[in-house]
Amino acid sequence: MKSRTGSQGSLEEGKDPVIRVVNQYKPLPLRLLQFLLLLLGLGIVFSFLSMYVVRYSVVQNVIPMVQSKFQPCFPQLSLESWISPPSNLLHSMNDTQLFWRASIVPQIKKYPFNRTRKIAFMFLTRGPLPLAPLWERFFKGNEKLYSIYIHSLPSYNPDFPPSSVFHGRQIPSQVK
Repeated sequence: MKSRTGSQGSLEEGKDPVIRVVNQYKPLPLRLLQFLLLLLGLGIVFSFLSMYVVRYSVVQNVIPMVQSKFQPCFPQLSLESWISPPSNLLHSMNDTQLFWRASIVPQIKKYPFNRTRKIAFMFLTRGPLPLAPLWERFFKGNEKLYSIYIHSLPSYNPDFPPSSVFHGRQIPSQVK
């Protein structure tokens, strides 16, 4: 009988089969592993150094900043803008926003400056102010002690001269 080669042939002859273990995964050489760890360490050190240099150097001022196109709904108001009367009463706030601003109660008991108390005068009119020359004479000389507001119909356009105490004091009305 003809002998067979291979694992079955060795079984037929009564011999133990020889099993060859072939290792498919070879471990990395120690030198290559050390080199990769050295590169990783250098990368981490370089990252920390670059963050430090960017944070504490003048280079950050050279980088152009992207300007935001975000526009706030209301202009940023300072303490002075809340205290002093506005130079021009024309605004774009609706009645709800006006009510909200008027309802703010200051939390400071003492003011950080010398405060002069004022009286507010509001003239409600449909057209020209009656007795405007008399009121002009009444207000003359006491400009720091009062605030004047004219609330009229939206269709009325006052024509007070720039020297008048009523100039630029109209509050815009809204048509409902």
